[in-house]
Amino acid sequence: MTPKLMAFDLDGTLVFDGRIEQESIDAIHEWQAAGNLAVCATGKSIAATKHSLEGTGLSFDYYVLYTGGAVTDSEFTVLMSHTLPNETVREIVGTLTRQDGIAVYGTTLDAPDDVQFPSTTGEKASSILAYFRPMEPSEIPEHEFVGIPLWIEGAETTLERTRAWIEEHFSNRVDCHRNQDFLDIVPPDCTKGTGLMWLDDAHLGDRYETYSIGDSWNDLAMHAWAKHSASFDYSPQVVKDATDVVVDTTAEYIRTVLDRND
Repeated sequence: MTPKLMAFDLDGTLVFDGRIEQESIDAIHEWQAAGNLAVCATGKSIAATKHSLEGTGLSFDYYVLYTGGAVTDSEFTVLMSHTLPNETVREIVGTLTRQDGIAVYGTTLDAPDDVQFPSTTGEKASSILAYFRPMEPSEIPEHEFVGIPLWIEGAETTLERTRAWIEEHFSNRVDCHRNQDFLDIVPPDCTKGTGLMWLDDAHLGDRYETYSIGDSWNDLAMHAWAKHSASFDYSPQVVKDATDVVVDTTAEYIRTVLDRND
């Protein structure tokens, strides 16, 4: 029987209100116990992913992080990474920290926590990016940035205007992916799909039948990479249209695949 790999998004797929349901944890353990690989594919950083999994007893076999900007093993040892030029980070941060309604964060390979730059939202934060330390723009040259997450809560026009500005001024220098109330700015040609493809080519040898489960726009490339894919009833229509099935829970999908192959 061909071994299987399932790629899991975190926020809105496994993580809800800052926690992972025990049913999801148990189902992933069942998936791994059956000899399959579980890969976490998320826009989160190493630090934020560790916080999300803390105390759950859940450990993935590999991690595709920063929306494909980095890949690590099960111990979070970096196997591959891309970073943004500091000048690009300075330009984006310098402009967007002055815009109303945008909280500007930074994710790095070398800092123990994510960072938040001084923004018009003050210290208000999203539960998705709950652990961070303040950083002044003057500190940017001291770090390697993989991503610039932007939190734009409930303002669709601001979100679309910001994305248009990024695409106009930084074409070919960055990629910009949407995840609910976030825009994730990452190095060019970085998606969950490219990260998973690199992992498969470099470490897995195309030996696995591939599955994916994720709820949002930044999961589209992951779903396109996978042979089988699932989204949720609450996913945007374009995401539901891009997946093979629409399910109620992650545990349901895992157990359906396991039962199908008993």
